[in-house]
Amino acid sequence: MKRILVVDDKDENLYYLQTLLQGHGFEVETARHGAEALVKARKAPPAAVVSDLLMPVMDGYTLLRHWKGDLRLQGVPFIVYTATYTEAEDERLALSLGADAFILKPSAPDDFLGRLREVLAPRSGAPPRPVRSPSGEDRSMLKIYSQTLIRKLEEKTLQLEEANKALQADIAARERTADSLRESEERFRQLAENIQEVFWITDPGKTRMFYVSPAYERIWGRTCQSLLDNPGTWLEAIHPDERERVRAALPRQAAGTYDETYRILRPDGGQRWIHDRAYPVAGPDGSIYRIVGTAEDVTERKKLETQFLRTQRMESIGTLAGGIAHDLNNILAPIMLSIEILRMKLPDPDSTAMLDTLQSCANRGADLVRQVLSFARGVDGKRVAVNLRHLAEDIQKIVTETFPKKIDFHSHIARDLWPVTGDPTQMHQVLMNLCVNARDAMPGGGRISLAISNETVDEVFAGLHSEARPGPHIRIEVSDTGSGIPADILDKIFEPFFTTKEPGQGTGLGLSTTLAIIKSHNGFLDVKSTPGQGTTFLLWFPADPSADGEGPAPSTAAGLPAGKGELILVVDDEASVRSIAQKILEQFGYRVLLAVHGAEAVSLYAQHRGDIALVFTDMTMPVMDGPATISALHSLDPHLPVLGSSGLADQATVARAMAGGVHHFLSKPFTAEALLQKIHEMLHRT
Repeated sequence: MKRILVVDDKDENLYYLQTLLQGHGFEVETARHGAEALVKARKAPPAAVVSDLLMPVMDGYTLLRHWKGDLRLQGVPFIVYTATYTEAEDERLALSLGADAFILKPSAPDDFLGRLREVLAPRSGAPPRPVRSPSGEDRSMLKIYSQTLIRKLEEKTLQLEEANKALQADIAARERTADSLRESEERFRQLAENIQEVFWITDPGKTRMFYVSPAYERIWGRTCQSLLDNPGTWLEAIHPDERERVRAALPRQAAGTYDETYRILRPDGGQRWIHDRAYPVAGPDGSIYRIVGTAEDVTERKKLETQFLRTQRMESIGTLAGGIAHDLNNILAPIMLSIEILRMKLPDPDSTAMLDTLQSCANRGADLVRQVLSFARGVDGKRVAVNLRHLAEDIQKIVTETFPKKIDFHSHIARDLWPVTGDPTQMHQVLMNLCVNARDAMPGGGRISLAISNETVDEVFAGLHSEARPGPHIRIEVSDTGSGIPADILDKIFEPFFTTKEPGQGTGLGLSTTLAIIKSHNGFLDVKSTPGQGTTFLLWFPADPSADGEGPAPSTAAGLPAGKGELILVVDDEASVRSIAQKILEQFGYRVLLAVHGAEAVSLYAQHRGDIALVFTDMTMPVMDGPATISALHSLDPHLPVLGSSGLADQATVARAMAGGVHHFLSKPFTAEALLQKIHEMLHRT
């Protein structure tokens, strides 16, 4: 391998030639000026020397003269490689002093290597170029050499003067630049230390951490110094279920495709969701020597995603549950009506006791269906201004009288509560469901706390809850000291039919119904639970400080009004509903016509047009449904009274019925009293 001596005072030139020559099979030795080159060459003559001209200590021309005057070196090819001496007489002087080649910087690699090989090739067996003595023609060359040096010195002096002038003029600019740089560095430091995301810099192997921003301490719950001292704690903090996945993704950091989301475990036991991205930083040689990245806390975003997915699941299951509730209501309606008829016919105590049992079971079934409907379709019910103090007092009475004595109940209700617009029955159900859940979480006893207060929700707080709106709210807090809810099921507790209770001890609809009612009242909630310490449910309902809140209106007992022979057209595809409705109406003085669907009803009305006083119709039927039936009947008689009914009395069904001409509406299952009272009101309205 031929050794080439490269002489140049600039590191970048030495690096370039060394890399180029070594890459093409040459051994390279370097020197920074002519004197150093002579010392090295005399110890071990190279195959060739490549030298710059303008250098300190000893320039290239002087080196060339000494080189060609040395018997051991004069046969070694000398190549001048310059960017300063570029004129024709510079080249002529170098060649006259014995240079074998004169190459101008920069030179294309192939051209440079070609000239080098040309110079090296003929040296095999060729006599060395003769050494000139300092007489005759050589003296004229020395004169030219001196003149060249003087000319270059003058040029450099002029350049130095110009540079000095520019330097003097640029001092202020440099100072301003330095100030700007310091300001820029300070801004970067402040930005890195105050951004919400964690900014970090590490080596590709993750063995050294060069920088991590202070946000790491807030999100990870660990000190920055602990990570700088031991970078491995970053991976150790990742949740065990996701650690190997993230570890396997680390090689993608060097490719710039690393983009991972994972959970971390904080020292305090909390969990946070992290979105981590990383990008490579390459050095001059193209190799990756740093990895920079940002880690963002996306815990709240994950909560919103979970809430969105939960809502989608509930809507899907709600559609199914709504259909089941419709069928159950059609089954319960004739049962509950039949019980009322039997009470009239069987007044003896034994019969009454059995009917009470039947009534209780039927009512439980109806309550269950109402829960399903509340969860499935968001039944609104009757909305009035409600003061929750009245509901809280009723809840306290129920809890203290019916819950086990080993459970303490404490309440703190603000005296000046703002009214809430809502259905008192449904809001009562929400509070009762939460208290029952709290009771069941403390089989060995404990404490239930209920607190209700006014609270104004601001823009910042509303931004953390997707369903919240800024403004006055009522804040309800129901907490217990029970077993708590494990983190792995906390996001499932509002799913319909999900329960942790033993079979037969719960339907799994309590919390799903609670959530549905809260949403139907434009409210929102949050849950905090610590296993072994208890659970707290936080609810917010929009309030109206200017409204006059009243408690739920007390029910009044009324007699069962009877008819006077009026003809009622009953339309329902359920035979049991038609049959029991006919019995009740006929027992209370009405005549009845029955129709299985709307088409039959229209036909019967056309036959008895002058005699039918009122139509009682279901909304969901084959052949012709309720709205179509009502439209056809009103085309015959626009003033015909219509009482609607449905086993699925959701908002859309009721609104569609009322828009189609229904004057009043009964939800299945209904009582005989409700049916008779409503028909009486409609027939005797003024």
